[in-house]
Amino acid sequence: MCATCEQPSITGDMLRMYDQIARRDGDSPEGPCAAPGLPSADAAARDRLLALGLLRHDDHHGTYRVQAPHVAEAATLALLRSRLRTVQESIDNATTGFGALRDLYHASTDRGQVGDGSLLLLEGPDVNTMLQEAAAECSSDLMTAQPGGPRPAPVLDEARDRDTGMLARGVRMRTLYQHSARFSPHTETYSRDLIDAGAEIRTLNVLFPRLLIFDRRTAFIPAGTGSSALLVRQPDIVAFLTATFETAWRCATPFASAYETRRDKLIVSDIQRSIARLLLREDKDAAIARCLGISERTCRNHIAKMMAQLGARNRTHLGYLLATKMHATDDSTAG
Repeated sequence: MCATCEQPSITGDMLRMYDQIARRDGDSPEGPCAAPGLPSADAAARDRLLALGLLRHDDHHGTYRVQAPHVAEAATLALLRSRLRTVQESIDNATTGFGALRDLYHASTDRGQVGDGSLLLLEGPDVNTMLQEAAAECSSDLMTAQPGGPRPAPVLDEARDRDTGMLARGVRMRTLYQHSARFSPHTETYSRDLIDAGAEIRTLNVLFPRLLIFDRRTAFIPAGTGSSALLVRQPDIVAFLTATFETAWRCATPFASAYETRRDKLIVSDIQRSIARLLLREDKDAAIARCLGISERTCRNHIAKMMAQLGARNRTHLGYLLATKMHATDDSTAG
C-alpha cells in the first residue's frame, strides 16, 4: 500500500518543514531537510512530504523544493473517496446479507421474536453487544431504572467511560435507583461523577424491574429469570415504558450522599415506612429486603428501631401497633 493510503493527514511537523523550505525558496544542502543528524520527527515529516508529492528532491544540487499542494490534494482525496465507496459497499452488502439471514431465521424458528424485529429475545453476551450498540447510537435521551440497591463496583467501573462519553455528546441521561443505593460508597462515587458530568439521578423506595430506554425508540427489559433480555422497538410498547419511567421519575427524590441522607432523615423514614407496610403482608425479612434493595441485616436493624420507637414487645405486637397507627393515619387523612 502506498504512503498516502497509510497516513493521509498533514501533521504539524510537516506544516512547519513545508513553511521553512517555502520561505527559503528551496532548501540548501545544510537546510532543515538535509542537515546531518536530522531528528526522527523531522525525517518522518520530510518522508511524508516526499511521498505526497509536496516536496521534491533535486539530485543534482542535493536540495529540496516545495511543490504546489493542488495535485497532492486531488490525489489524496480521490484515494480517500475510493476507500469510502469501498467501505459503503461493504456496509450495503452486509446489511443486505444480514437482512436475508433475519428473514430465514424468523421463518424457521419461533423464539419470541416478532417478524419485523420490533421484539427480539437476547441471550447471554448478545445482551451486552446490543446495549453497547444502542449506547453508541444514542443521540438525545437515555432513561434507566436500576433496581436492587447498590450496584457491583466492576459494573460501575465498566459503565463509567461509556456513560460519560454519552453525556459529552449531549445526551440527556436520567437514572432511577432505589434509596438503598445512597449508602453504597461505589454507587455514590459513580453517581457524583455522572452528576458532575451532567446526568440526573433520583431514588425511589420500591422500583420496577431493570429498564433502559434509548432515544425513546429502543428499550431493553428483563426476560425470564436469567441473563436474557427483550429488545423492544415496537413504538406503542416503548411509549408505555417511557410513560412508566416518567411517572416514577416525578415521584423520585434527587440523589444525595449517605451523609446528607442520614442528616436529613427523610429517606431513612421513607424506607422504614415501606418496611412497615410490607410487614403487614410479608413475614419474611429476606422478601422485604429484596423488595427494597437492602440487605437482610439492614432490614432487621430498621425493624429493631421501629420496635423500640413504638415499644413493641415482639414482631406480632409490632404488626398490631403498625396496623393501628396506619389505620389512624388513614382516618385522619380521609377526614
